[in-house]
Amino acid sequence: MCVATGLIDYPFGSKNFVIAGDPAQLPPVKIAGPALYSDTVGSVIHRTHALKIQKQSMGKALYHQFIHVVMLRQNMRQKGQSAEDAAYRTVLENLRYKKCTQADLDLMLTRVAGRGPNNPKIYDKNFRSVPIITGRNAARDQTNVTGVGLFAADTGQQLITFYSMDKFRTWADTEKKIERKRGKKPVDLTRQTDDVNGNIQEALWQLWPSRTEHHPGMLHLCKGMPVMIKDNQATELAVTNGAEAEVVDWTSHPLPDGKPVLDILFVKLKYPPFTIQIEGLPDNVVPIKRLAKDIKCSMKDDTTILITRDQIPIVQDFAMTDFASQGRTRPYNPVDPEFCLTHQSLYTALSRSSTLSGTILLQPIDPKIVQGKLNHTWVNSPAISMQTLEVI
Repeated sequence: MCVATGLIDYPFGSKNFVIAGDPAQLPPVKIAGPALYSDTVGSVIHRTHALKIQKQSMGKALYHQFIHVVMLRQNMRQKGQSAEDAAYRTVLENLRYKKCTQADLDLMLTRVAGRGPNNPKIYDKNFRSVPIITGRNAARDQTNVTGVGLFAADTGQQLITFYSMDKFRTWADTEKKIERKRGKKPVDLTRQTDDVNGNIQEALWQLWPSRTEHHPGMLHLCKGMPVMIKDNQATELAVTNGAEAEVVDWTSHPLPDGKPVLDILFVKLKYPPFTIQIEGLPDNVVPIKRLAKDIKCSMKDDTTILITRDQIPIVQDFAMTDFASQGRTRPYNPVDPEFCLTHQSLYTALSRSSTLSGTILLQPIDPKIVQGKLNHTWVNSPAISMQTLEVI
């Protein structure tokens, strides 16, 4: 805004701003740095500080200028009137502050999947095709591997594997192509072409999306399979990062060795904000084109290979991470709490549910995650304490 207005000496270019969010949910990803409300960010700028630290302190100063705070307290997602739904709202309210009681844990124990007559079943028809929320990308990938096979068996279809087209990012005989992690020295790789082939290509294709910046080497697809779009290809058509869809059809061509490569994937959006109409296609069916993207591939031997990968930007949607679930409302909400390692992660996952009966846990909740001292300071922020307007 400062650049747009030309007023670089005024916060936000001297424009009024309204910001919205829920600090009880997930903090920024680690690569983005700590949250501005965190004690990790200092309030004093010193010339010896790194540029990133100075920017964080400036951001915290700007954050503290928001002194008029509207706390929205009317629950718009969990509106059920039953006694169990009222108890579930209490669970979520306590979970926000990491103050769950034993009664809260006992209630959630009734929603743990199992073989007993009173346990909910993860393979119930209402839950079977709903993505499971987990706290780790690797857990998402493993669940997707299982889900792909089950979906093909359930629908009586044969999976078709589509491959990416990979090239080394820069040309040979220059710099390293493989970088060692954890402070180890890089390994030089000399080659005469940017083409990726042989064992290296096979290894790159076999990597899970969590190791390739969510740009998969292989896509195992069949019609009707749920997928999640991983790129903002057409925001005006709701083809955005995180949008859920199901496979309708595709066009493809073979590589020289006969392996198929997707050209265009046609998907039907599941929850578009409005009806999408493209000439010649049914309502809410949109095309997704291949995306050539520079990525770092984390190999199984703890090395990193830099490549340019040309592939349709999707992943299967039998599981999603807690970050990906933010903002969604789900009538049926299966959650795996094993990798939800903070109360914020678990709160984000569980609060996607509309009702208690629509919630199912793959295993019990660890009390240490939902009871004890808060690990952040947003509730004591000056922006909250100076003036609060409550809207009921």
